[in-house]
Amino acid sequence: MKILVVESDTGRQRQLRTILTSLGHKSAETENASDNSAAIKMLRKKRFDCCFISMSSEQFDPIELLGSIRTGGSSRNLPVVMYSADVTKENVIASHEAGSNGFITYPFSVSDVEESIRKATVDM
Repeated sequence: MKILVVESDTGRQRQLRTILTSLGHKSAETENASDNSAAIKMLRKKRFDCCFISMSSEQFDPIELLGSIRTGGSSRNLPVVMYSADVTKENVIASHEAGSNGFITYPFSVSDVEESIRKATVDM
């Protein structure tokens, strides 16, 4: 499974990549983007099976990125899981209204990530 992680914080990128590797997703199958522009470029070049987007970044607009994914050609059905340490009703609602397939709280556990992938990709 090829997974894209959109996260501007390198520590959180590394943590999520470590969790994904522990779940059997080779590091070569997991790629990072630090902003909307880099993520859109990657999505145009490669096919991903799932995407994690941080809602806590000041470097990019996660809702705008998700909107671009949902209106984009081949990526519009990409399973997307949003995550944030700032879990507010507004964040969760904004995430779902923008078309996310799931929302998890940071810091997350291995089981949180595993379950979010399972739920997000169940219909794929």
